[in-house]
Amino acid sequence: MHATFRRFPDDEAALAGDPAGSPWERSLDGDWSFRLAARPEDVTWDDIVSDQPDDWPMITVPGCWTMDPDVDDGPQYTNVRMPFPGEPPAVPDDNPTGVYRRTFSLPRGWKSRRTVLHVGGAESCLYVFCNGVPVGMGKDSRLPQEFDLTDVVRRGTNTLALVVVRWSDASWLEDQDHWWMAGLHRSVRIESSAPTHLADVRVDAGLDDDLVTGTLRVDAEVAWAAAPERGWRVEATVIDPDGRSVFGQPLSCDVPVFDATTPAREVISAYLHHGAVARFEETVDDVRRWSSELPHRYSVAVSLLDVGGEVVESTAIRIGFRRVEVVDRELLLNGEPVLIRGVNRHDHDPDTGKAVTVDSMRRDVVLMKQHNINAVRTAHYPNDPAFLDACDELGLWVIDEANVESHARLESLTADPRWSAAVLDRIQRMVARDRNHPSIFAFSLGNESGYAPVHDAAAAWIRATEPGRIVHYEGAVHPAFFGTEEPGDAGPATDLVCPMYPSIEAITNWAARTAAGADGPTDVPAEHRPLIMCEYSHAMGNSNGSLADYWAVIETTEGLQGGFVWDWADQGLRAVDPTTSREFWAYGGHFGDEPNDATFCCNGLVWPDRTVKPALVEHAYLAAPIRFRPTDLKRGRLVVANLEDFRDVSWLHAGFEIRVDGAVVADGAFDLPELPAGFEATIELDLPIVEVPAGAEAHLDLRAETAEPQAWAPTGHRVAWQ
Repeated sequence: MHATFRRFPDDEAALAGDPAGSPWERSLDGDWSFRLAARPEDVTWDDIVSDQPDDWPMITVPGCWTMDPDVDDGPQYTNVRMPFPGEPPAVPDDNPTGVYRRTFSLPRGWKSRRTVLHVGGAESCLYVFCNGVPVGMGKDSRLPQEFDLTDVVRRGTNTLALVVVRWSDASWLEDQDHWWMAGLHRSVRIESSAPTHLADVRVDAGLDDDLVTGTLRVDAEVAWAAAPERGWRVEATVIDPDGRSVFGQPLSCDVPVFDATTPAREVISAYLHHGAVARFEETVDDVRRWSSELPHRYSVAVSLLDVGGEVVESTAIRIGFRRVEVVDRELLLNGEPVLIRGVNRHDHDPDTGKAVTVDSMRRDVVLMKQHNINAVRTAHYPNDPAFLDACDELGLWVIDEANVESHARLESLTADPRWSAAVLDRIQRMVARDRNHPSIFAFSLGNESGYAPVHDAAAAWIRATEPGRIVHYEGAVHPAFFGTEEPGDAGPATDLVCPMYPSIEAITNWAARTAAGADGPTDVPAEHRPLIMCEYSHAMGNSNGSLADYWAVIETTEGLQGGFVWDWADQGLRAVDPTTSREFWAYGGHFGDEPNDATFCCNGLVWPDRTVKPALVEHAYLAAPIRFRPTDLKRGRLVVANLEDFRDVSWLHAGFEIRVDGAVVADGAFDLPELPAGFEATIELDLPIVEVPAGAEAHLDLRAETAEPQAWAPTGHRVAWQ
C-alpha cells in the first residue's frame, strides 16, 4: 500500500489535478460482461480464458451485483450474527461467485512502461487474471488492491477476468452492522508508470509549539526496475492557498543510492534516519492552519528527474498544517479543546448499495456542514479517498477506521494469533493510504472486535509511524460504559476514552471520578484522556431524544468533549410494493434474506435519499456556531457568544423577526460585534415598538446566516437561530 496519488507528466498538470489530463491513467468503469456461479468451484477455466463471451449479460462497475435486478443473489442484513452458520474460518458451500470480463487496449507508449491494475474495492475475495494468466488475489473489501500487469499485457487487445467470491474467511473480519453486499463496488482503472518511478509520497504537515510555524516533511520513495542508478533527483514545489510558491523555487534532493562503494557511515546514517528515500524538511512561517472551520490547504508538487535532468513524472498532494495532541484530559486540535459534534457514516445508496458516487459522497459532506456537524467517523471501514478529499476541502475532522469488526466472535477472534497478521495488515494499509489527508486527526483500530494483544501492537505501530495523530479504539473501553454502570479504566490501545451509548449519568460519574485520584484530590488527574463517545444517540425511528441534555453536560463538564451520533443515513433500499405499486424503503428480510435483523439498519439522521429528519435540525440548532442569550429583551439587550474554535463572526450576518401570536409584525437586520472565537459580547438591538394585544404572546426570533457563499452553502444559509 502507498498514499493516494496520481501521476502526471509535469508539475503543472499535477497541480491542475484532473485525472483526464494524465496520459498514464485509463478508467475501466462502465459495462463489464458478467456471469454468476453458485460457488467458486463452478467457475470454469473457459470462463476466464475464452474469447469475450457474447451471451453473458452486462453489469455496471462500480456496483454491487446484489443490487442488480437481473442477478439472482440479493443483499442480506445482519447486525451481530454472521449471515451463515459455522465457526471461523468456515464459509458456506453455496458461495456466489461473480466473474467479470472486459477487454482493453494498451494506450500508445505504455508497452515500455510499467502497467498496474487498481481495484478500488471488491467484496469479499478477489482473484485477477489477465490474458489467461493468474496475476494475484487479495482480500479487505474496503481498501484498494493493486496488481502489476507489466509482464502479461500486450499490444492490442487485452482481456481481464476478475473473479469475486462473496464469502471468505475475511468475512469474519467484516461483520459490520450493515448490508452484506458483493461485487466490484469501487472504481477500477489501469495506471502506467516509468520503470523508475515514485513508489510513495508521504507528507507530514504539522505545527511547531508556537502554533503559527508550519513544519513540513516530504518523503519521496523511488522504486527501480533494475539496479539503482546515481544521479536521479526529486524536486518539490510548495504552493500556498493563494497559488503562490512558498519557497520561491523548488526544493531539490538527490535520490540516495547505496552500493558497495558507499561509505558505511553514510549508509548507517541514512537508514537510521529515514531510509533510502528523498527527504525534505522545512519550516513555513505564518502558516495558515487547517481546521474544520477554516480548511486552508497547501499543495506539494513532487517531481522525479532522471540523470539528464528531465522530468519523468510528477504528482501533487493537497495538505493542511495542523496539530493533534491529548493533554490534561483534553483533545487539542491546533492547541484548542475542540468539541466534537460528530456523526458516524456508512457507505450507502438506496439504489446501488455500497457503491456510492463521488457526487453522493460530496453531497453527504455538504449536508453535514450545513447542519453544523464538524466531525465524521468512517464507520466501520476506510472510505473511498474521494470522501476524504471532500472532508479535506470543505472541513470535517475525521476518525479513519480500519476494516476490522469481528462482532459475531467479539472477544475470541482477535485473541486468536492466527488472525493477528490480517488485523494488523488492514490497519497498516489504511494508515499507509490515508496518511496525507489533513482532515484525519485519529486512526481507529476497528470496531467491536474485543481487546487483544494485536490491538496494543497496532496502536504502538501507529504512534511510531504517525506521531502527529492519535489512536482511537472503543474495544479498549468496552464493556465499561453501558447504562449507568460505573465505568472501568480504558486500556492503552486508545488515546481517547471512547465508549458507545453511555447514559448521561455514566459520563458525568466518569468525569467526577477521573478528575482526582481514588484517595481524594491530587495534582495529577487519574485519567489524562478526554471522553468522546464513538457512538451515542442511536437514530432509530422517532429517536435522538436527550440531545440537548447530553450537550448541556458536555459543554459544562471538564473531560467530556463530544461524540458521534449513530448514524448518518438510514440504510433502507428502494423497493416497490407489487400489490400497491407504492415505493418504500426495504430492510432486512424484504429480500428473502435469512437470517436477518429487520429494521435495525434504519437508524439515520437522514432518510436513505438524504431527506433531512427533525433530529438533524435539532443537532444543527445545538451545534450552532454562535448563540444568543437575552439579558433585557424590552431594551433589545442580549449577549452574543461565538462558539467557534478558530474563526471570528465576520462570515455571518444577522437578522430578527418579531412575531405576535405567530404572525410576523416586524423584521430587520443587525450588525454582529467583532467577536473572536470563544468570546462573547453584549449588544442592543434597535427594535421597533409593536402592538401586542392583551392576552397575545410576542416572540423575538434571531438568526445568523452566511454573509457570502461558502463552499458548502449559498449566501443566506441559516446556521444559528433562537
